[in-house]
Amino acid sequence: MHSLIFDIQRFSIHDGPGIRTVVFFKGCNLECPWCQNPESMAFKPQVAIYDDKCIDSRDCAKACPVNAISFDDGLKINRQLCNGCGKCVDVCVSEALKIIGKEYSADEVMTEIMRDVDYYKTSGGGVTFSGGEPTLHHDFLIELLERCKAEGLHTAIETNGYFSWDKFELLLPYLDLIYFDVKIINPDDNKLIIAGNSKRITSNMLRLVMESAPVEFRVPLIPGFTATEKNINDIITVLSAMGIETVHLLPYHSMGESKARKIESHLTPLNLKPYSAEELRKLCLKFENEELHTLLYR
Repeated sequence: MHSLIFDIQRFSIHDGPGIRTVVFFKGCNLECPWCQNPESMAFKPQVAIYDDKCIDSRDCAKACPVNAISFDDGLKINRQLCNGCGKCVDVCVSEALKIIGKEYSADEVMTEIMRDVDYYKTSGGGVTFSGGEPTLHHDFLIELLERCKAEGLHTAIETNGYFSWDKFELLLPYLDLIYFDVKIINPDDNKLIIAGNSKRITSNMLRLVMESAPVEFRVPLIPGFTATEKNINDIITVLSAMGIETVHLLPYHSMGESKARKIESHLTPLNLKPYSAEELRKLCLKFENEELHTLLYR
């Protein structure tokens, strides 16, 4: 069994307790315009361009079997022709090209995970499966979770919540922590902005709470999208009705836009201004005033 992964990040301290390894699966079933990992969206390998490293040797164009690379106006890739084979990357000595997405076997992933097992034990850390949307790789994910638990590792998942409950329920025995992103509550707004059906997402939220699953809810604060007064009130209403007492708040930052340019993503640059400390304080107060304790991730 193999699955497409675009990064395995070691020594992470922001994706669960302790020191962790984060496995990033490629492919997503939502399309958030503010995505911080736009390279995770497509279900196929992609070639990223780092213009500042290009030395204009043009070896990449010679190596491309489908003639997808040109230099008429700097280094360009015809994305319709490119099949992500990576042959251009192999010959690029300046590392101006990088392949995003690689097929891994479960053995290969576990080898990477187990490299830092001593750090997990001393710090109370473990493994976090992220993306993209990791639940879209269900069978592969189950195999990894089973093997991680057999090794006594703490396991976590980061999900957008847009999954089939019947399948996700099978993951629960192997999960110590679930980070569940809550974005847009209103079904019409959700479908218009990020696709998918928010009714399924809120239903999955409720099921997890009813099952007493180890779930923690996170709200990305995106100006004009998720952080509108109406949507925040909707989120507070839903979380309060479920008896949730604490919520993680994730402030917007523009890191995703530079990565989107490297893969020539179809996402339109938002050019949003990150919140100031005072603006974030006021947003936190909206939740705190409704007896929802906030954990602000910076």
